[in-house]
Amino acid sequence: MERSKLKLTVIFLLVVLNLFLLGSVVLQHHQTQAYEATTRQQILLYLENHNVSVAEEVVPWETALSTQAEDLTGQLLPQQALPEEGLPADCEVQPARAAATLLMYVVQGLPALGVETVTIQSIEEGYRYSGEGDRAVLTPMWALTTDQGTFLLDCASGALTPME
Repeated sequence: MERSKLKLTVIFLLVVLNLFLLGSVVLQHHQTQAYEATTRQQILLYLENHNVSVAEEVVPWETALSTQAEDLTGQLLPQQALPEEGLPADCEVQPARAAATLLMYVVQGLPALGVETVTIQSIEEGYRYSGEGDRAVLTPMWALTTDQGTFLLDCASGALTPME
């Protein structure tokens, strides 16, 4: 009889521990969502203060780019030339930075291009292919369509250039 009481006590303690851990995970998830919402609002305010207008729904806060080899060819930005044999099997895919960081790079890069005020109308995600010989690299890019023209933002390095 003593063993069954001990087993029940241990099971009860494990249930209480699991409920505590579940509550911690739910609380952390809620705090993460609140932090993400605050970050979005702060970066949109930062953009507005630096003469960059953009609607919140235009920004790809969560990337839709895949890193699966079979999906990469369809995610290249327009005007990208691929080798005739397609992407190499060992093609390097560079990681992208967070959307909030990328938007700050836009603000930092525009003055160097002589643009003071801009309205971002759309942002298209994709990859830019570069390769020589047996080395190939896919760099995540944003194509920003604005009222001042179209710009390419390198999502790995943060470099902003006019689209040619």
